Amino acid sequence: MQDNFNRGDTSHNVRLMESYIVSCARDHPQVKLILFPELATTGYRLTEKVKDVAEYAEGPTFSHLSALAQKFCLYIGYGFVEKGGASLPSTFYNSMNFIGPNGERLATYQKIHLTPLEEHLFTPGRQLVTVDTEMGRFGLLICWDLAFPELSRLLALEGADVLLAPSAWEVPHDQSYRQMASARALDNVVFVATCNHTGRTDDLKFFGKSAIYGPDGRTLNEANREGSGLVVSKIDLGVRQQMKEGFFSMWRDRRNDLYDVRWKGN
Repeated sequence: MQDNFNRGDTSHNVRLMESYIVSCARDHPQVKLILFPELATTGYRLTEKVKDVAEYAEGPTFSHLSALAQKFCLYIGYGFVEKGGASLPSTFYNSMNFIGPNGERLATYQKIHLTPLEEHLFTPGRQLVTVDTEMGRFGLLICWDLAFPELSRLLALEGADVLLAPSAWEVPHDQSYRQMASARALDNVVFVATCNHTGRTDDLKFFGKSAIYGPDGRTLNEANREGSGLVVSKIDLGVRQQMKEGFFSMWRDRRNDLYDVRWKGN
């Protein structure tokens, strides 16, 4: 779901998210997961003031969206500014919450690769995050993480079937955004879902173009305009398995005798 989220106006942004959840449940009852952009709750505002609207992972926004996830039996992923724990009061993360249809917080992912515009505000995360569901295993990314093939590969090595990437990608880099997301899908024979902002924040103009990519890197559906709206597509893990066993045999043909990829985080 892409739209123009107001900077610093959490109440407005959460109401906007709720309106999309309600309309999606009404118009697309087959949808089981809805994804919102990076820092959707606060808008993509990169000043110290963004810390004033930071929340803990299970703060008021989570409580509100958790109730909606239960009501409509949906998985919901969204970006927010996360406060560090009691022992880290001056620490803030660019984070993503992933809520299950029972309203539980299944995971919180803290963005690992920060852009130069973000480094003065946020602490980079250090943990890979995957989530098991009846829909398959999801790997969590945020925006600039798509530019680093090794992170997507590590998530795939952890068994991810689908990579979720809420984003705030700006003009004029729309082609790079699309190519990176498509490449990460093809690299790992996984589905990739991206969700971008639209509109303008300070000097940044966002182009939308949220999309869902198949395991062969092809675009399954894309928002082809800069306005608001939903991008809906079916994710069939059987298709992914067929591709892995067929032409896209990268997993079968990997040369583990020549290289060994391990996650070094802690």
